Amino acid sequence: MNRLLLLVTCLVIFISLNIKESFAQNVDSDYRKGIEYASEGQFQEAVNWFKDNLKVNKTDLTSISSLAVIKDLNDGKITDVYAKVFFTGLNLLQNGKIDEGLKEFQKAIESNPGYPRTYNVVGMVYASQGIEPESISYFKKAIEINPKYSEACFNLAALYQSSAQPLDALKYYEQAISLEPNSPDALINMGVIYTSLGKYPEAIKCYQNALGLDRNNPEAYYNLALAYFMSDQLIKFRDNLSKAQELYQQRNDTQGLEKVAEYMNKIKEIENKLKQAK
Repeated sequence: MNRLLLLVTCLVIFISLNIKESFAQNVDSDYRKGIEYASEGQFQEAVNWFKDNLKVNKTDLTSISSLAVIKDLNDGKITDVYAKVFFTGLNLLQNGKIDEGLKEFQKAIESNPGYPRTYNVVGMVYASQGIEPESISYFKKAIEINPKYSEACFNLAALYQSSAQPLDALKYYEQAISLEPNSPDALINMGVIYTSLGKYPEAIKCYQNALGLDRNNPEAYYNLALAYFMSDQLIKFRDNLSKAQELYQQRNDTQGLEKVAEYMNKIKEIENKLKQAK
């Protein structure tokens, strides 16, 4: 389970926040083959495709989430017809046909109003369009149906965070963490909220806990560095910023390196001022 506000790069349906069960990312046309298979009812072909894709990209959310839907099909939670409609909706979304995709999801909801994943996806679509009341309603409906649905809790928290409702965001991040304690993303987002509220010890604890789960997470080091900077702990700020820079370099993350460079310049400015003061 996504960072200051963890940004997920998506095709057409997501806004600037880390939405779980994304089902879509910046990918070439071959990427959509698995969803196309499923929309045509070729579920075993889809499973094989998604599993092959995960051998290359072990953390690909689209493949993971799509396999979860097909597992629900195999477990009898949804029918073949429902699954085909669901993946047809996803396929339409991936081709930029938002209204058509929503119609398919509404068909699915009408035929089986007790399946939470559909509400979660519709919530993401409305979030991408900036229609917050509907998005919140659909995320909450998904959680109402399945209180253990950590992805929907995370998504609702991220939406509240993006709309400057920090207390509501913290509430649902905490719920997401209680359901999925081994993912650092919610902890990093909580740290960002605490930093924005000036609660630096709480923020630092969140980032440290995130690093306890993932020692090579550059965003955790970067945000931890900023929390130390804001609380005037400049040595720890420098150490963690350097670690973030190292990890961004390993990943060839130019945006991350640009962020680090900005604060590296701040270090130089502070050091120059200290020298002048002497």
